[in-house]
Amino acid sequence: MTKFYLTTTLPYVNAAPHIGHALEFFQADAIVRFKRKQLGAENVFFNVGMDEHGLKIYQKAQAENKSPQEYADGNAQNWKEFCKIFNISYDNFYRTTDPAHYKAAQEFWKACDKAGDIYKKKYEGLYCVGCEEFKTEKDLVDGKCPLHNTEPIQYSEENYFFKLSKYREELLENYEENKDKLKPDFKYEELVNFIKNMEDISISRLKKNLPWGIPVPGDEEQVMYVWFDALTNYVNAVGYSTDEARFNEWWPNALQIFGPDNLRFQCAIWQGMLLSAGLPLTSKFLCHGTILGPDGRKMSKTIGNVISPLEQLEKFGYEAVRFYMLSELPTFGDSSYLETDLKASFNSKLADNFGNLLNRVIHLSNKKNVEIDNEIFVEPSFKKAVDERKAKAEDLFSNYEIKLASDEIFQLAEFGNKYIQDNAPWSEKDEEKVKLVLNNLGYLLDAVIGLYEPIIPDSCKKAKDALDNKQTIILFEKYY
Repeated sequence: MTKFYLTTTLPYVNAAPHIGHALEFFQADAIVRFKRKQLGAENVFFNVGMDEHGLKIYQKAQAENKSPQEYADGNAQNWKEFCKIFNISYDNFYRTTDPAHYKAAQEFWKACDKAGDIYKKKYEGLYCVGCEEFKTEKDLVDGKCPLHNTEPIQYSEENYFFKLSKYREELLENYEENKDKLKPDFKYEELVNFIKNMEDISISRLKKNLPWGIPVPGDEEQVMYVWFDALTNYVNAVGYSTDEARFNEWWPNALQIFGPDNLRFQCAIWQGMLLSAGLPLTSKFLCHGTILGPDGRKMSKTIGNVISPLEQLEKFGYEAVRFYMLSELPTFGDSSYLETDLKASFNSKLADNFGNLLNRVIHLSNKKNVEIDNEIFVEPSFKKAVDERKAKAEDLFSNYEIKLASDEIFQLAEFGNKYIQDNAPWSEKDEEKVKLVLNNLGYLLDAVIGLYEPIIPDSCKKAKDALDNKQTIILFEKYY
């Protein structure tokens, strides 16, 4: 059986989860839940975790009068709680401060060094602490980092470099031959342009300037650059340098999901690192969109348009937030987050459509004393129509088009509501016709529940129990 491995990026532990993190984790979780139904749970592995090194982590810890490890431990616990309350069903929670990661990251460094791809030189440049990245003048807007609205610091030191430019042509050739490995396809040109112009990159810092990081093998005066050590988690999580059989089982079908700011790190820099270490490239990339503030601008604390997923949880509950972000916001495009749209979508698509149909069918089956779980009584033409719509939704899920899959599920429930209205089993005198209509609808509802399960898992469990036990339930309370 084919193994399926999905990993999110590793967010920094220097702040609370924001709405963009929620989008990435929700999308990843929905994909994984679908794959578990498709392949079996034993054939799916879901990795999330924390990036816990770097200058901004060190500075945050100092500001709170804590050791970097104490600071990281506290924030990692916050992220685990975030995953729990939003029902993120990860198989592994990866931390870059774990001793096993230190060893594996150093083994990866040694592999790149053995390939002749690491060398030392003096470097001067502009460094953004927020990005943990050197910037060029063309990266800046009015002299500031556009992501953090801060001026980079002038940085000068001798450190290690990675021969990323060595792998330019090999990467370009690979993407030319495998254009479908990056989704959405409109990101392809941006990626290729970066690869064409990429240069060797700095991958270490002097320990005296950055005490918080993994020591460079053979040079205790230097520590690994934060993302060079963090990126290795993707292979370390499935056995790199410790379990070759496990690594060969899981890595060939790896899917990495990330936001647009991470495109070059995931699809270019990390891929060059893999080539250097003699490892297979990532199989598939998903670059999700950016959630904008209600005003249509990128979220910023300075502007004051930031939306907290935890505040949304308090207002609406976790599944309403999940449903809105997975079913209404484009999977790969940028979009504004609007509470009015969340409420409208939840009310119309879940309360009035899916939930209402479920209750009507259960109520009528009890009133008419009809069992609704017998496929023998499902009309062949009706079954064919449901199966075709179900297959279309599953194909969209398989292609990671989560919103489009959800649209198709909604249409299937709509089809059921139209069918019950057209056939009016509440006034039908023919018992066989009533049995046929209600079993048709039971079959349809079972399909809808199964398809919605990756998106709203708790509600679907309740819906399945209600359908199986023929117990009416108010599954979705409306928002006003």
